[in-house]
Amino acid sequence: MTAQSTARASAPGPAGHPFLGMAPAFKRDMLGTLMAGFRDHGDVVAYQFGPRWGRPPLSVEVIMAHHPDAVHEVLTTGRTFSRRTTGFQVLTELIGTGLLTSDGDVWLRQRRTLQPLFTPRRVAGYTELMTAEAARIASEPGVESGSTVDLHQLMQLYTLRVVSRALFGDDVDEAVPELQRLVPVLGDLALARALQVVRPSLRWPTPRARRIVRARAEQYAIVDRIIAKHASRGAGEDGDNMLSRLVAARDPETGQPLSAAEIRDQVLVFLLAGHETTAGALTFTLYLLGRDPAAQERVAAGDPGLIRAALMEGMRLYPPAYSTERLADVDTTLSGYHVPAGTRVMLSSYVTHRHPEFWPDPDRFDPDRFTGGHDRPRYAYFPFGGGPRSCIGEHFALLEAAVLLRTVLARYRIEALDERLPLTPMITLRPAEPVRAVLHPR
Repeated sequence: MTAQSTARASAPGPAGHPFLGMAPAFKRDMLGTLMAGFRDHGDVVAYQFGPRWGRPPLSVEVIMAHHPDAVHEVLTTGRTFSRRTTGFQVLTELIGTGLLTSDGDVWLRQRRTLQPLFTPRRVAGYTELMTAEAARIASEPGVESGSTVDLHQLMQLYTLRVVSRALFGDDVDEAVPELQRLVPVLGDLALARALQVVRPSLRWPTPRARRIVRARAEQYAIVDRIIAKHASRGAGEDGDNMLSRLVAARDPETGQPLSAAEIRDQVLVFLLAGHETTAGALTFTLYLLGRDPAAQERVAAGDPGLIRAALMEGMRLYPPAYSTERLADVDTTLSGYHVPAGTRVMLSSYVTHRHPEFWPDPDRFDPDRFTGGHDRPRYAYFPFGGGPRSCIGEHFALLEAAVLLRTVLARYRIEALDERLPLTPMITLRPAEPVRAVLHPR
């Protein structure tokens, strides 16, 4: 399977249900359906949602592109592919118009304004905070010799504490249980709404709309409470934190500050998406190391390069941001197939990271794939996206994860108990069940 041109105009794909198309298969097992489509049809696959004979909006075709060359084209060709898609519309309904969901000139202004907050030098200033929170997790009640823990719960706790202290200069431990409960609810609602063939306005009081509106109100209440607590401090107590920097930030070209609504939405994105993706990356990496004692011992020796390689390999097999989508704004081609204007084009790092042309024995955990030199296309691996919309928090997440791995593996040997790791693809890729592990002191 290559990205070479083909004479066929329309991309191949599975037939699906005659009335519902591929919606039932995606709802039942999205990742399995994507992998089957790749194996059966190649680098470009067409999925029909709705009746085969229908027309938009009742019936739509979605194109999945898996080859790194096509991924590169979709992520970097802004004049051809935009983010005006169903998935991003649903996210905007749930979490507002922050950096993750904004588009066009609004996104460009926000990115220019926020970029100075995430330079490698600025991020390095959080190392001490991260180290303290990693040590706190390693000494958490219940984390002791021979104890069985849920790795995902622990990693969520760690990343929530880190991002809250970075944002507000203080912990928000009282909000952690609420956020841990709310995140999977939001993910489930977002996925269900995105897969609806017809999406009525949230103003219509359907059961799902009411649940979305209620969950959205809950999350904003949490954020508003935290911001109000922060604002109530005196100037001398405020300190140097990300929220203060958000308030002080200015667009370097226009001098324009972020509005109060924009600050609120950015805080929500950083608090929810910022902790969820890194928690997932750490959970999956610790699980994989817990199933591979030899690799774990090598990583536990503390070599920064090998710690990073293990994390990168964990995100190869289980990328938290497992899919993204764009809208073709003009007629174009991908890997030789015609893509009409108005078509949703999806990318899945989960699939591309298993492409056997670039990843031999793709299901095997092997951190050495990321040590030394390698000859792979840039977009054979894209856990943080790519192009101008690549994740602004990449440096922060990688440092945060490396600090945790170094701290925990120096103190404990991880034994993952479950041979299988069931997954739930929501807004991010999550474990479907507790990730049980025994911690043995070194």
